[in-house]
Amino acid sequence: MGRLFFILFVLWEFSACGVPIETPELDERNEFVIKAPEEWGYRTFVGKNGLIGVLWPRGTSFNSTDTAIFVFLQTEGVKLPKKPDNINLFTEKCQKAKFMFSTGDQKKKSDADDDDDDDATLSIAEEYFSGRCGRTEILFKEVIDKYTIVVFLASGKYISKKQLADAKKVAANYRKEIEKYVKNSSVSDSDEEKEES
Repeated sequence: MGRLFFILFVLWEFSACGVPIETPELDERNEFVIKAPEEWGYRTFVGKNGLIGVLWPRGTSFNSTDTAIFVFLQTEGVKLPKKPDNINLFTEKCQKAKFMFSTGDQKKKSDADDDDDDDATLSIAEEYFSGRCGRTEILFKEVIDKYTIVVFLASGKYISKKQLADAKKVAANYRKEIEKYVKNSSVSDSDEEKEES
């Protein structure tokens, strides 16, 4: 009887422990990570060209929010993939919009004067997106060295001044982060050149 009790106890303990949740060694993070505004949840994604970050208001989840900030990266000199990195997360929330990489030579055609279209460039929305997302769209574009960041605030409702200010802060923070990265990369490149000499 004692053995049977011991076996049942061991089996019960084993089933109570369950299967552990697999935990990766390192978090999946992009090399460009910012300090998010206080009232926003923030997630980064690994990628060289495509969606690298998403923010949503605290108190909601990314799945249930109707307001989100998407951060896209385009890196010059790196072969652009046919499908932008992590784009499925954007298309889940913005089903009628499509993000596309800029070719840099796109121009807006003027119906009134075809000869004078050299200085008319596309807006950020026309350059990077086809279709709309939500009631409100706010876009910021930051170009630093060979990196282009597009910050896209999309909402199913009208946004507050605070949300607009937060989106501006996200764009400015990414600009600072990339400038710091470029500066550190150029310093390390010059150090390598000195060592090879």
